[in-house]
Amino acid sequence: MKSSVQTAIEKKKEELLQLKVLNKYTYDLVLQLEEIQEKLQTMGEGVESVALILSNWQNVINSISLASMGVMKYSAQDYEEQHPLPETLVRIKLDKESGEAES
Repeated sequence: MKSSVQTAIEKKKEELLQLKVLNKYTYDLVLQLEEIQEKLQTMGEGVESVALILSNWQNVINSISLASMGVMKYSAQDYEEQHPLPETLVRIKLDKESGEAES
C-alpha cells in the first residue's frame, strides 16, 4: 500500500500537470486575443478611410449637380443647333502661345 505521503505527492504532480496545461491554454488564448486586437485595429483604420471617402461623395454629387444646372438655361432651339454641354468642372490654364495646358 502506498503511504499517504506518496498519494499526496501523486495528487500534487497531477495538479502540476493540469496547471501546466492550463498555463499553455492561457498563453495560446493571449496570443489569439493579441492577434484579434491587431485585426480590429486594422479594421478600425479601414473604417476611417471608408468614412472619409464617403464624406467626399456629397461634394462630388454637389459639383455634378452644379455643372448640370448650367444645361437647364438652354432652350429647345439650342438643342437643335448643337447639343449643349454642362459647365466645366475643372479649369485648366492654357499657354496662350501654344494652346497647351501648363503643368
